[in-house]
Amino acid sequence: MGIGTIEKGKLGELYVFSKLIEKGAMPFLPLADIKGIDAVVLRKDGAYVKIQIKTTWTEYMAGYFNVPDLDKVNPPKDLFIVGLIMGKELRGTQEPETWIVPSQEYARNSTKKYLGIGTGATPKERRLREKLAAYREAWHLLTR
Repeated sequence: MGIGTIEKGKLGELYVFSKLIEKGAMPFLPLADIKGIDAVVLRKDGAYVKIQIKTTWTEYMAGYFNVPDLDKVNPPKDLFIVGLIMGKELRGTQEPETWIVPSQEYARNSTKKYLGIGTGATPKERRLREKLAAYREAWHLLTR
């Protein structure tokens, strides 16, 4: 029996929190995920930002990050979507592929269902990956 979706999501969150601490930022966790915020991060410059973490796995919908209703509101400037693609077979490594996308950029480039950067297997995924390339492994946005 494999691990379930909740456990997979928690693995992604723990990975992000460990990377933030390693890079000098401090995540603070709410008691409940009720407003689409998985953590508030205190950056090294003293500013706070909010993050929503979305974890996908290579065996199912890898790189298709779903943040419901973000396209219907004016996304806050201090909210970042952290998308993880987990699975060592993706890049021959244990490290997940990480996308740190400002919520406004996410809203501009997502459909009503998701931001579909995928794994780059289709021309549409490759175009979106190129367009958003500055946000791949962009930890500096959360740690500066």
